[in-house]
Amino acid sequence: MIGIIGPEDSIRLVQEVAAGEGRAEEVSVRTYTDPEQAPELARELDDVCQVLLFTGRIPYSFAAAAGGLRAEIDYIRHAGIDLYRTLSRMLLAGAGQLPRVSVDTIEADTVRETYHDIDLTPPTEILPIADSSGLLLSSLAEVTAYHRERYESGAVEACLTCLGAVHRELRERGVPVWRVEHTRASVRDALRRAWLAAEVRQSRATQIAVMMIEVAESASRPQDPYQAERQRLRLREALLEHAERMRGRLNTIDDRTLVITTTRGTVESAIARHRAGHASLLTLRGVDGEHTVGFGAGTTIAAAEANARQALALGRGGGDTHVVFPDGEIYSTRGSAVKQRLRETAPGVLRVSEQLRLGPLSTRRLLEALHQMDPNQVTARGLADAYGVEARSARRLLKALRAAGFAEEVGVHVSTGAGRPQTVYRVALQRLVGAIGADA
Repeated sequence: MIGIIGPEDSIRLVQEVAAGEGRAEEVSVRTYTDPEQAPELARELDDVCQVLLFTGRIPYSFAAAAGGLRAEIDYIRHAGIDLYRTLSRMLLAGAGQLPRVSVDTIEADTVRETYHDIDLTPPTEILPIADSSGLLLSSLAEVTAYHRERYESGAVEACLTCLGAVHRELRERGVPVWRVEHTRASVRDALRRAWLAAEVRQSRATQIAVMMIEVAESASRPQDPYQAERQRLRLREALLEHAERMRGRLNTIDDRTLVITTTRGTVESAIARHRAGHASLLTLRGVDGEHTVGFGAGTTIAAAEANARQALALGRGGGDTHVVFPDGEIYSTRGSAVKQRLRETAPGVLRVSEQLRLGPLSTRRLLEALHQMDPNQVTARGLADAYGVEARSARRLLKALRAAGFAEEVGVHVSTGAGRPQTVYRVALQRLVGAIGADA
């Protein structure tokens, strides 16, 4: 399930497109009259949706700044096709002539590329409303003032805005203004990305996770054998109760080490409760004696147990519980706001990382993504899906591989739908693995 948050007219369009895809039942919507309501509406959907899709950049930025959401968040981007449609309407209305305009929200590169495609000089008055991290650079009032100042000074003859509130304000003040609205194609692309992300998150939630409990030597071997047996039974009873709450299975590795096998989704829910300040399954209750707990997640039991052992090592002596994820990210109950990551020390990975100018963990993650693809037909879009990043980031990764001699351009794939043609790369995967060596 994905959640859609936006104004009524945008929500209506998204619902029409979802219905056209035969997936109307897979979206849950919330409408607002003011973008500042977006964080509250997002919290309403957070418990039932894997992905929250905002119809605009501003409500997305408000929700991102508020934080505290477990769902993945994204927004419907204004693509070149949206601008094409608006320019076509302007050409029809102006008998083939386009006025000088100011533009907001759409990235400058997209605006210039769109104008170049129709052999026109691009506008110079382009206002970004957010930086690359999503931080808002301009308020609605500032965007409105920007367009008004450009029009009243004679720098432009009309304004193009992606923002409904700005469009209404400028129109009421008599400023010639056109609204760049999402096309069905751009909405469809965003919905498909969101559905794919929801499927990935659902798949990730069912990954194996292990809670490993290590009992201290002194606590595990009392002098009295009867007392030892009572302690063992009490420990097992407490762990069985904990395993039941986690919907997991309890197993014994040796006299001092026990494991509860569960799912990554259960562990992530426990982390969310801990972050919110509530009691969670990260902490054992009713266990006598000194003990250490560590959590690990992975695609196999062996990988999950290996990560759990690393989590145990991090927690020994400190009293904190750690969770180690497959990509090296660590969560600690210490409550630090800074994300930790395990350091990658394998020499082959470090060597190739330096060549690609990537972090070592990013290099290993890139290798894992490439293993999921046909190395002879790699596109930015395909790599973006496998790696879990935006297409522009995937293009940078492919350029890094090419610069390091691990990839070459072999052609161009032209989609029948919307979007730019995709450069096709052949990645020398075996050579890349060989460069990393046995560490791969």
